[in-house]
Amino acid sequence: MTTTADVPAVTFVTPRYGADVLGGAEAGARLLATRLAADGRRVEVITSCASSMRTWADDYPEGTTLEDGVKVTRCRVDRVRAPDFDARSDRILPNARRASMTDARAWIDEQGPTSGALIEAVAAVAGGIAVFYPYLYHPTVRGLPAARVPTVLYPAAHPEAPLDLPVFDAVSENAGGIAFQTRAEQALVHERFPATSRSVQAMIGLPVEMDTDPDPAAARAALGLGDEPFVLCLGRVDRGKGTHDLVERFGRWRAGGGRSRLVLAGPVAQAVPSTDGVVCLGPIPEAHKFGLVAAADAVINPSFHEAFSIVILEAWLAGTPVLVNGWCAPLVEHCANSGGGLFYTGRTDFEAALTRLVDDEAMRRRMAAAGGRYVRRAYGWPAVRARFDGLTGRLLR
Repeated sequence: MTTTADVPAVTFVTPRYGADVLGGAEAGARLLATRLAADGRRVEVITSCASSMRTWADDYPEGTTLEDGVKVTRCRVDRVRAPDFDARSDRILPNARRASMTDARAWIDEQGPTSGALIEAVAAVAGGIAVFYPYLYHPTVRGLPAARVPTVLYPAAHPEAPLDLPVFDAVSENAGGIAFQTRAEQALVHERFPATSRSVQAMIGLPVEMDTDPDPAAARAALGLGDEPFVLCLGRVDRGKGTHDLVERFGRWRAGGGRSRLVLAGPVAQAVPSTDGVVCLGPIPEAHKFGLVAAADAVINPSFHEAFSIVILEAWLAGTPVLVNGWCAPLVEHCANSGGGLFYTGRTDFEAALTRLVDDEAMRRRMAAAGGRYVRRAYGWPAVRARFDGLTGRLLR
C-alpha cells in the first residue's frame, strides 16, 4: 500500500512566502504547500527573507522554520531593489521583444529578489520535485536551471510587457512540466512560447475552499458599514489592478442614479480620488474577510491582468455573484464556465451589469449558487490534488 512516506517530496521556490504575504502568485504557492503538508506530504519552501516586492529588503530572519507543517528556508537578499528600477524598466520594457539577452538578464537581476544563497539552496535539493512559482522573478529565472531534480513551472502568466523579454524563452521551454491555472493562461503561454505546446503540462489551478461560515452582520458592524447595500472590490488598491478605473466607472454610474455604495478593501498602494459613494477601508482583519464578501451584493474584480483570481472564486463560496473586467480572459473564463458572474468591457455594459446585480436579488442568488457549484467541483482540494499528482507523477516515471 502506498503511504505519504512513499510520495516524493515537493519543494516550492518562490520570491517571498508567509501568512502576511497577501494575494499574488506567492499566496497561490502557499495554498498548495499548506494543503499538501496537511495531507502528510513532505513539503519545503525555498524563498527570500523579503516580504515587500517593492524593495526586497530582508524582513524575515534568515534560516529554517516550520510553518503550518511546511519547512520554510529563507535566504538573505544580496541587494535591495534600486530606487531607480522603475526608470530602468521604462527604458527596457516598452521594447521588450527587441531587448538584448544581456539587458534582459540584467533587468531580472535588478528586479530581484537576487539571492545567491537561494540559488545554492535550490541546487542542493537532492530528491523529489521542485516547483517554481511564478515565472517572473530571479528565483525562477536563475534557480530553475540550477535544479538537479525534476522541475515544474507554475507561470502565473498574464499579458504584460516583461513576458516578451527573451530571457523567458529558456525558462518556459526548459521546465520539466508546466502547471497552468486556466485555459486562458495556457493559450497565452503557447502563443508566446510555441515550443511549450509539446511540454508535459496540465491545467491544475489552485485549491479554493472556505472552512468557516461567514458572518455578514459581524463584518458590517466591525468595519462600520451599517445596513446600506454595497458592492465590494477586495484586494490591493492600485491603478495597475484596475481600482482607479473602477472608481471612475462607479462614480459615473452613481451620478446617473445608481443605488449602491462601492467598498474597497485591501492594502492601499495608490490612493483613489474621493468619490461619492466610495468607501476605502484599507486592509481588513482576515477574520472578517468572508463576512464582508457575503454581505456584499456583488464582488467586482476590475483587473485587466489576472492569471487566476482567487477572490472571485471565494466570492462564489460565500454566496456572492461577481462582476469582472471583460478584457481579462481568465476572469471571463471563470464566469463563462460557472454562470456565476457578468463581465464588462465598456461604460454601457458596466452600468447595465451593475444595475442588474444590484436590483435583482433572485438573479444574484442563482448566479452565486452556480458559481459555488463550479468552485467546489473544479477547485476543491481533491480535484486540484488529483491534477497536481497526475502532472508530477508523469515527470517522475
